[in-house]
Formats: sequence, structure tokens, C-alpha cells
Amino acid sequence: MPTADATKAIVLATLDAVRTALRAEPGNVQLGQALDQCDRLQLAISQFHAEGLRFAAFTLLRMTRPPTTTFGGPVQSAAQDLKAALDTAGYPH
Repeated sequence: MPTADATKAIVLATLDAVRTALRAEPGNVQLGQALDQCDRLQLAISQFHAEGLRFAAFTLLRMTRPPTTTFGGPVQSAAQDLKAALDTAGYPH
């Protein structure tokens, strides 16, 4: 059973994968907003601010997953992995 720190590290690594996939996308307003949500989510996770974590995760996932996304497959896949990591960690979203 992973420790809380190991679980947190997995979620943060998965979040970094989302950020990397986003940076490979063409620049637009939505890209900047998604990267801002990544920063907000990372801060909320590091401080375990449950409400901030829930809000940032919900917003980021909504922006990066179908049907509302304009981002390509790598971003959508990384976002799906992030959702799975958040579920496994028991983090609200």
C-alpha cells in the first residue's frame, strides 16, 4: 500500500505529464488557462487544500477532456491518467 507521500508524488508526476503535453500544444488563450489550472492544482495538492484541490482538478479535467476540449490526443490521454491518479489517491475532483 503506497504511503500518502508516495501517492502525492504519483499525482504530481501525472500532473507534470499533463503540463508537458499542454506545452506541446499550439499557443492560445485556453492553453494559458489550462497551464494556470495546473499551477493551482499543484499548489492545492502540496498544501492539501481540499476545496482548492477539488476546484482546480475539476476545472483542469473539464478543460482537457472530451467533450469540451480543443486539445489533442496527448493532452486528453494525460488528463485521463491524472483523473485516474486523483481517484487512486482519493483526492476530490
